[in-house]
Amino acid sequence: MHSRFHLALKVTDLPIAKRFYCDILGCEEGRAENDWQDINFFGNELTLHECSDYRPQKNIEGKIVDMCDIPVPHFGVHLSESDFSNLKQRVQNNDVNVLLEPFVRFEGRPPEQETMFLSDPFNYVIEVKCMKNPETLWDLSS
Repeated sequence: MHSRFHLALKVTDLPIAKRFYCDILGCEEGRAENDWQDINFFGNELTLHECSDYRPQKNIEGKIVDMCDIPVPHFGVHLSESDFSNLKQRVQNNDVNVLLEPFVRFEGRPPEQETMFLSDPFNYVIEVKCMKNPETLWDLSS
């Protein structure tokens, strides 16, 4: 079994969260109870915990990386070219808060990637990317 990532997030409205992650992003529902829902976030476990007193962060800060002001903090996923293209279309067809439209980063270099940054309904920032050469991800000489 490959290692998988697990992330647990507070949300104020579980049905809204499920609509965003499942209906729009295309993830699948997993185990659930009254106040939480597991989501198969592209092969990783995302658990959404409904907390009525949670107050989403309003200000999303940026950090310059490769001459681009990217939102930090964020979490994300690497997708194949076809999955990225399908997700990009679903995002365009729905009312999604796109913080950075799809663009190419590190162009002409080994870590070249198309990426976009989204905000979910609770102001969690998600980076979705498609690496041109995914095998270079852990090559520190690039």
